[in-house]
Amino acid sequence: MTRPVPANLKELFSYRLNRLAFVSSRIAARVNESQYELGSRDWRIVGLLGAFAPLSLNALAHEANIDKSQASRSVAELIERGLVKRGADESDGRGVRLDLTPQGRALYRKVFPKAIDRNEKMLSVLTDEEREVLERAIDKLTEHTIGLLEELKPPRTR
Repeated sequence: MTRPVPANLKELFSYRLNRLAFVSSRIAARVNESQYELGSRDWRIVGLLGAFAPLSLNALAHEANIDKSQASRSVAELIERGLVKRGADESDGRGVRLDLTPQGRALYRKVFPKAIDRNEKMLSVLTDEEREVLERAIDKLTEHTIGLLEELKPPRTR
């Protein structure tokens, strides 16, 4: 089967995927900002800490797909709001481990079910089979694309 070559930017898979992610993020941002005073970056941090804490700042920034300095600023604001706490990293004397406070955990328990509902509404147009294929395709593409990114890293010098 011959696939048509994209004629413009809007026909590129990466553009279309980015657009879908943007629209999905905007929906979440509107709800989370109006109901919980959580920006999209703040929600990613609370969501990741709610599921995977404790995390170092580096690990959190990597998983949230944001710059370390942006993560640091957001974490500082969330600490000020009483949602996140810092703790010592027992394996690294200089390291810091981040976790949610009880108030942050309560917020996570309110917001995450709404995220599941949004996710289900978005995917509701797909059949079970289409959804299963999409899930596998996303995993496969993500793994492959991470490999492509690794190939672009400059060689380490010693």
